[in-house]
Formats: sequence, structure tokens, C-alpha cells
Amino acid sequence: MANARRSAAKFAKETSRILRHRGRRLAAPERERIAASLKDLEDALRERADDARVAQAAQRLRETLAPHAETLRRASVFEYVQSLGTAVAVALLIRAFVLEAFKIPTGSMIPTLMVGDHLFVNKFVYGLRIPFTNRHFVTFGAPQRGEVVVFEFPGDGDDRGKDFIKRVAAVAGDRVRLAGNHLIVNGRPVENEVVARRASCNDDTLVMCRCDIQKERVDGLEYLTQHLSEVDPSDPVRCQDTRPDWPTEDPRMYGSRGSNGDYPEVTVPPGHVLVLGDNRDNSSDGRYWGFVPVENVKGKALFIWWPPGRWFRAVH
Repeated sequence: MANARRSAAKFAKETSRILRHRGRRLAAPERERIAASLKDLEDALRERADDARVAQAAQRLRETLAPHAETLRRASVFEYVQSLGTAVAVALLIRAFVLEAFKIPTGSMIPTLMVGDHLFVNKFVYGLRIPFTNRHFVTFGAPQRGEVVVFEFPGDGDDRGKDFIKRVAAVAGDRVRLAGNHLIVNGRPVENEVVARRASCNDDTLVMCRCDIQKERVDGLEYLTQHLSEVDPSDPVRCQDTRPDWPTEDPRMYGSRGSNGDYPEVTVPPGHVLVLGDNRDNSSDGRYWGFVPVENVKGKALFIWWPPGRWFRAVH
């Protein structure tokens, strides 16, 4: 009979709510009669009366309510507002602390993420942030090599405060560089395998170009990156990969000799990560504007939920 008692308790709670929000629709005598029957049921439950008494009290309450079922059926305006407010509050809490939707605006993460992809970002994975700030009041961990993260742009200019998405190439203390389109971390090349040569770049800004696609493996994670293919006599001049290595001598780049005391490597400072786009030759990333403070990282990319054909594809 435990289920019957639980049902009676739920019935009493629901009746109490209805009477509180919709009871004024009834004349005072009817409202008092329902309230008295409700009190009998609540007393029986509170006093842990035998199952027969509980059942009898519940039945009396049903009989008292029955003539007024139509009058009490419609929810009040306050209940609608309350339900809407609760739904909005829950949605805001989820967005602030758990999941947030993000749209890919550029091709910097091709072939992993395409322009227009919509994805969910796990904001809980690294800790709980104080809303509208970059401060955490609870920390669970830090971004790791190979993870795709969303972060607040760390520099000045028009992009200040905007959300960016890139892949973590190196973490605090790592020495990192690019040589011959190979990522080298702490003196060791990241394991990679070319899976396609002179393939489509799938990038509108490189529509006349061809790209090599390679699979990289780091710390148990496996993902794809791409870069411009070697120059062919038939290739347009603008498709030539003139900057495969990094740091470079180009003073406009963050890792150049003029800005990096550890040239020809870059050492990631404490509390920061270095991020790169998977579309290595068409990405504005840490090679240009430097390191990202860990506190700027909002979360880790989970899966794509739009467009059709890419639904629920996990982001690796």
C-alpha cells in the first residue's frame, strides 16, 4: 500500500496548490468544504493513520472536488507566469553553468567544424564560473592538449570580449613550434598521419586551393587538421604555403623573433594555453595574438546539433 499512500500525498499536494491559486473561483462555503476534506487527508497522512483511513479521506476529497472539476481545471494567470518564469530561470541556469549553444562563424576549424555548425559547449567541465565574469568559484580541472575549447578573446581591438573556438595545442610550461606543418611539443613531433593529399579545402576563402588533410594524435585524442598542399605548377600563386613554420621571422606574428625570447620555440607561461585552428593556413589564433589565460576558457565543445546530416556528431 506504499504506492497508494504516495499517490494520496501527491493528490493532497496538488489539491492544496489548486485551492491556493484557483480557490477564489468558488463560493466561500464550497471552498471551505474542500479545505476541510483536504485537512482530513493531510492529518491522516501526517499522523501515519492506517491505510483504510487514508483511502477514505482521499475518496471524500475526490467527491468534494468532483462538482467543481470544470471550474478548477484551467490554470490561473499567475500559474502560467510562474511556470514560464521557472522555465526561463532553469534555462538561464543551464546556460550559465552547464551547457551553452555556439555557432561557428568562420572556417578556422575546418575540417573538424564547418562554417554554420551549431554545437553545444560543456561549461561545467572545468568548473563553475561566476556569471558575467572570468572568475571561478569552483574549479574541476584545466583544458588539456587536443581539446576544442570556447574562450573569450584575450586581446584588444574589435574582437575583445568575443567568443572564439580553437584547439588547445599546448598547456602551461610546454615548448611548442610548427615545422614543415608538423606540430612539435617539448621537442617531440605530435604523431600524425596524412589521410588525403591535394583534397578540397572545403573553405570558401581557399576555393581555388588544394589541401593536405592529416590525422593528429595527442594524449589519447585523435583529430583532423589541414594545411595548403605543396605548390604545383598549375596552382594559383595565392595558394602557396609561404609560412608553414612557426615561430617565424615575420614581426607581425606573435611568435616571431622580435616578440619571443625563446625563439625558435614558444614557451607557454603559467596559467595560459596556446590555441590553434585546425585549418592551419587560414586561422587567426595564438600565433598572431598570443596565449589565452585559462580563466578566459568558457568550456569544452561537446557535439554538433545542427545542420541536418551532422546532428549529434561529437567534436573531437
